[in-house]
Amino acid sequence: MSILEGKAIAITGSGSGIGASYARHCAKLGALILVNDIDEAAAEAIVAEILAAGGEAVSCPGDISDWAFGGELVASCIDAFGRIDGLVNNAAVLRHGTITDMTERDLRAMLDVNTIGTASCAFHAARAMLDAEGGGSIVNVSSGSQAGEIALGGYGASKAAVASLTFSWAMELKETNVRVNAVSPLADTAMSASNKGFMEKQSASREVVYTTLPAPQTNAPVVAFLLSDASVGINGQIVRIAGNELSFVTHPAIAEPVLRGEWTDTAVAEAFRDNLAGTQRKLGLTYARSA
Repeated sequence: MSILEGKAIAITGSGSGIGASYARHCAKLGALILVNDIDEAAAEAIVAEILAAGGEAVSCPGDISDWAFGGELVASCIDAFGRIDGLVNNAAVLRHGTITDMTERDLRAMLDVNTIGTASCAFHAARAMLDAEGGGSIVNVSSGSQAGEIALGGYGASKAAVASLTFSWAMELKETNVRVNAVSPLADTAMSASNKGFMEKQSASREVVYTTLPAPQTNAPVVAFLLSDASVGINGQIVRIAGNELSFVTHPAIAEPVLRGEWTDTAVAEAFRDNLAGTQRKLGLTYARSA
């Protein structure tokens, strides 16, 4: 039996790109797929593709930034398949902008879709999963941009919020049969293509540099694993999948050394001069190496 056989899974933003690759792959593994996208025709096309391949799928087009629609999405999955076992919060928008040229409209659009939309769908899905005997798995989508990136401050902030929500929800649900994780994927998509004009400056400012981007489908097995019962016991983690690299992303933590003392104006200045200034964290996406 395939690892997702018979599981009902809703995937937001799955009418194209990386979300569509999740939908196709999970359907091949036996999942019953609800395809969501703001583009109704795109959602219907992926449903038709899955049906033609012998899978089961329905569409639920709509805007996840509308809190009420999150409830409609979950209800549609239950109406179609009798339950919801998994949710992939994939839908997102990206708008570029540095601190001096970003717009309120773009920032709000990213927060509304990437953060509020993720929270809306998770809120309604978690309630339904907690009411069901089998529980379920929520998989959010974060980004390496949460570590900071040139012209992606707003996008990274929206994804850092998703990471924080993942950690908090996993804590809240750890005594239940619902688990919450996130993936930090890398793929050659229309969204990543829009960033190509910034890649030279971005690469110059970070340790982790990508010269080529992998195909969207390379990320799908990780999402399928996190949705499956094989991942029971994995909770509150961000899983990074970048081509041939698979790892966890570190949680925020207090960095050593931790200095102790009475922190007067003079003592603070001396602490930075003699110690802390030389232990500053690198900017951007980097590797957290073991001691």
